[in-house]
Amino acid sequence: MSSLAPGATLRLAVDPRPLFVPSGIYVAPGERYRFAAAGRWRDWFRNVDADGWSCPWLPRHNRVPGAPFFRLCGCVGTDDRQAFAIGRALPEWRVPDGVAALPDRQLYFFANDWGCLYFNNHALDAAAGGPLRVEITRLPRP
Repeated sequence: MSSLAPGATLRLAVDPRPLFVPSGIYVAPGERYRFAAAGRWRDWFRNVDADGWSCPWLPRHNRVPGAPFFRLCGCVGTDDRQAFAIGRALPEWRVPDGVAALPDRQLYFFANDWGCLYFNNHALDAAAGGPLRVEITRLPRP
């Protein structure tokens, strides 16, 4: 297990095909993080950035309900009940107290989509604006 030291930053490419992309970062309740994403990935025929794309009535079926398709999301462990939307930037996220009881406290990332549709997700190469990368910074205690 490895945690990120306060003030440290890790950059990670996020492939949109797996249900969970491990970061190698283990989090603890009360820690604070900042996320910034750049690059693009593709949902079937749409090339989008980390904010994803919207359809007014379909996102309720996404893994993070109500968040757009292909919005970059994070999750503590591999339980979607611990998932949260990130997009291109999330200036501050505090690790919830409830994660202390989880057997897996690793931070994972994913493209928000329907669980059965990951077969049509694609990482992009540099010529197409990819890959999508997230920068994770652990914020110091206030």
